[in-house]
Amino acid sequence: MITQFYTPLFTLLATIIVISILIFVHEFGHFLVAKLIGVKVEIFSLGFGPKLFAIKGKETEYRLSLIPLGGYVKLYGEHSETASSLTEPEKAFAFKKPWQKSLVVIAGPLANFVLAFIVFWFLFSAIGIYTYPPKVGEVIPGSPAEKVGIKKGDIILEVNGVKVNSFEEMVLLLRGKQSTNIQKLKIIKLKIKRDNKILNISVTPEFKEGLNIFGKKTKIPIIGIKATQELVFKKYNILDALLMSLKKVGDITVLTFTAIYKLFIGELPFSTLGGPITIAKIIGDTAKMGLIALLSFTALLSINLGVINILPIPMLDGSYLILFGIEAIRGKPLSLKTQELIFKIGLALIIILSIAVFYNDIYRLLTGWKMP
Repeated sequence: MITQFYTPLFTLLATIIVISILIFVHEFGHFLVAKLIGVKVEIFSLGFGPKLFAIKGKETEYRLSLIPLGGYVKLYGEHSETASSLTEPEKAFAFKKPWQKSLVVIAGPLANFVLAFIVFWFLFSAIGIYTYPPKVGEVIPGSPAEKVGIKKGDIILEVNGVKVNSFEEMVLLLRGKQSTNIQKLKIIKLKIKRDNKILNISVTPEFKEGLNIFGKKTKIPIIGIKATQELVFKKYNILDALLMSLKKVGDITVLTFTAIYKLFIGELPFSTLGGPITIAKIIGDTAKMGLIALLSFTALLSINLGVINILPIPMLDGSYLILFGIEAIRGKPLSLKTQELIFKIGLALIIILSIAVFYNDIYRLLTGWKMP
C-alpha cells in the first residue's frame, strides 16, 4: 500500500513543496532587508506569470502566481531615471546608497545558505543521522592495504592529516582534490585506531580508472578496503552540530563553485547538468527514502541556489552587485538603456542554458536516466 502512494503526483507535490520553500526563503531575504533599510516592497510573489490569488497588505501585495519555478519582489522606484515623479522618494530603492542596495541583493542568496545551515543543524542535533563509520569492514587480498598490515576492524581516524568521521568522508577525500595530491605524492598517510593503540601507516595506492566526486572518469587511488555494513545512528550536541553544520555548508559551497569552474574550463562535461525534470526525479526519489534524505537534499539545493545567484551573470543577483560596485565608483548608476542591454544579454544566456539542461533531461528520460 505504501509503495502505491509513490506516484508521479507524489513526486510533483514533493517537488513543488521543496522548490516553493527554497524560493520563498530566497525572496524573503530580499524582502526583509529591503524593509529594514526603508525600501517599500510593492509585490512579493511566489511563482511567476498570472497570479492565482493575492492578499493586499499595508504596502505590499503578496501573490501566489501560476508558475512555481521562481519568484520575485518588486521594489518601489527601482531605477533613478523612472523615479523622478515618485510620491515617496525616501522609500525608493533607486535613492539608496550602493552598499544598501547590495545588502538587499545579497540577502537572497544568504538566506539560502542560512536555510541550509539550519536544516543541517536540525538534522545533526534534533533528528540524528545514519552513517557508515570509518571502520574497515573488509581488506581485499593482495591489495595495498593488506601489504601494509591494515586489518578488518581498524578504525581510520585521519587521512593525510585530515580527520574523518565516516567512511563517506574518507571516500570524498580520496576522490576529491586530495586525489590529485596523492597522485603527486604517491602515498596516503593513515592514522588508525586498533584496539587501544594508535598506528600511523603509510600506503602506496594503486591508481585505477573510476569516477571522481564530479562524475568524471579519472585515475583514482585504490587502497583495497571496504566499509563495514554496520550503520551508526548518531545525534550531536547543539555546539558540535553547529560546527558540523557550518563545515557542511562550507564544504558543499566550495564543491559547488569548483564544479562550476570545472564546467567552465571543460573539465566537467556539460551533460552532467540537470534541469527541472532531473531535479524533480531526485526530489521524488529522496522523498521516498524518508524525511532525513529529503531534508538533506533540500539543504543541498538551497546551497546550489545561493551559489548560482551569486554568479556575475546578468539577471542574477551577482550581476547587480557588480552594477552597484560600478555605481559606487562612478558616483551614479549606469543608464537604464545600458542596464537593459546587459539584462537582455543575460536573458539570452539563461535561455540557452535552460534549453541545454532541458535537452539533458529529455535525453535521460528517453535513455532510462543514463547520462548523455
